[in-house]
Parts: sequence; structure tokens; C-alpha cells
Amino acid sequence: MDYRLESLDSDSFEKLVLLICKDLFGIGVVGYTPGKDGGKDASFDGVADNYPSKSGAWKGKFIVQAKHTVNPIASCNDSSFKKEIDKEIDKVKVLSSAGKIDNYIVFTNRKYSGISGDNLVEKIISETGVKNVKIIGKSDLNSLLDQNKSIVKLFGLDKTIIPFDFSDEEIKSIILAFKEQLSEINSGLVAMGDKSKYDFSHIEKEKKNKKNGLGEEYYKQEILSTSLMDFDKIQLFLEDSRNETLKDYYYDIAAELNQIIIISRDKFDSFEEVFVYIYKYIADSSTVLLGGKRHIFTFLHFMYIECLIGKK
Repeated sequence: MDYRLESLDSDSFEKLVLLICKDLFGIGVVGYTPGKDGGKDASFDGVADNYPSKSGAWKGKFIVQAKHTVNPIASCNDSSFKKEIDKEIDKVKVLSSAGKIDNYIVFTNRKYSGISGDNLVEKIISETGVKNVKIIGKSDLNSLLDQNKSIVKLFGLDKTIIPFDFSDEEIKSIILAFKEQLSEINSGLVAMGDKSKYDFSHIEKEKKNKKNGLGEEYYKQEILSTSLMDFDKIQLFLEDSRNETLKDYYYDIAAELNQIIIISRDKFDSFEEVFVYIYKYIADSSTVLLGGKRHIFTFLHFMYIECLIGKK
């Protein structure tokens, strides 16, 4: 289950991590007041009850940190997170030199991304000398919460679960085909000149945005400044006779998404959150959209402007 951990504040996230640690290590886990930790949000001394497994449990002095973000698409590969870890490494060095740490674990609601995440762990190990280091990212944290529904209910995360499930394979096929044809489409636009400009003057944009709860800043920065420049490309792509099947997919997906959005809209504060959630759903489940994930937002924004999703 994908829990909306970004909806918590930092203090609540630390308390959630503390309870998970008590479940993994034991009742002896100690939490610390924010700002007074000297490089730790929780600690434990002994043999873990159940981490990383009962048969291979870590033992000794545990130091735990909780790193929360309100950004639902944040990653451990983000430069801001790497800078945070660099600052914490200095604190861990002090603890290590004093013999106060054997195991270092960071919990975060950021996405832990493969090689880059592993490299960060290796960096912590090499610079601090701590043998056992683990960064528990969003996916693993969600799995731990699945195993402890009482924590989920305690923090109201069961109320923020969004039953947002749709057929995403078709949209991946569309984006891959669009990416493959993009060079040809660009050449066609150059030949067409000014005739290629996308016109959406027929849409009462301010009224539509107000009805749907789409923020003015997001509309200007993400749709007008970023996606709009590619709308004429999508239009040409969909009008190409060889893409008739993909065009059918496109309208089927838009209809399906719109129905789901209508049902689930009250679970999101703003419509930009809807865009981000759908993007994450598609991007996180795909290993074939490398270099093409940015087109997900472009197609979603085009559907919105064309009034295929959202209130008209």
C-alpha cells in the first residue's frame, strides 16, 4: 500500500518511526526531543528482536534518524537529501569515535533508488567506519506499515489511502511511441511554421482551474511554461493515421482516469496533487520510460486542457 506519508508533519513522522523501531528492535528503544539529539532521533542498545531478521539480528548500539519530506515525489538521489546526509555523517563520526554507535539506520519517506541509494550507504560506511548502515526508503517503510496496521490507524494513514488503480500499460505504450516519433514530429512542426501553434483560446481557463482547485502558480509554471510548448506535438501525434490505435488508447485512458478522479477527488487538497499522484503511479511502476517520464506530465496536462479530465 502507498501511504501518504508526506501528509504528516516532521514530528508525527518521527513518532511513527519510533513506534516502528520498537516493533523491530524492542521496547527499549528511546526517543529524543527534536533538536537535542546530537545526530539521533532514537537509540537502542542490545540485540534487535526482528531486524534485519530474527536469525540474523543486528546487535550493539543503534542510532536511528527520521528524515521527512512533504514532497510526494522526492528521492534519496535528490541533492538536498545528499546534503542532509553529509551533515549527519559528521555527527555519526563523533558518535563512532566515542564508541557510541554500531548500527546506523535512516528512515525516510523518500523513494530509495537502487544504485544511487546503495552508493549513499557505502559512503556513510566508508566515512564513518560504522559497519551496519541502512537507509529505509518509502517502499520499505510502506511494507513495514502494512505489517503493523495499528500504527497506520494511529496516524490516520488509513484515511489517506487512495484507491487509485487504472490500466497504465496503454499510456506507457503511447509515451514510448511519442518519444520514438518525436524527432520526426519536430521536423514536421518546423515545416509547418506558425500553423503548428496549439490554440486553446476556446477554453475558459480561469473558470476551469477554479472549479478543479488547480493553483495559479502550478498552472503558470508547469502547464503554460513547461507543457504547453509540446501540446502541438501531441496533437500532431494523435492526428497521425498510423497512430489510430494509440489514439483510441489515449481517449480510453482519459475516460478511465476522469471517472477515477471524480470518485477520488475529495481525497486530494488540490488538483496538482492529482497530477503528481498519477505521475508517480505510472513512473514508479515503469522500467521502460527512461528519458521519457517527463512526457507523462505533458500528456496529463494536455488531457486537462482538452477537458478530458477534471471538471469542464
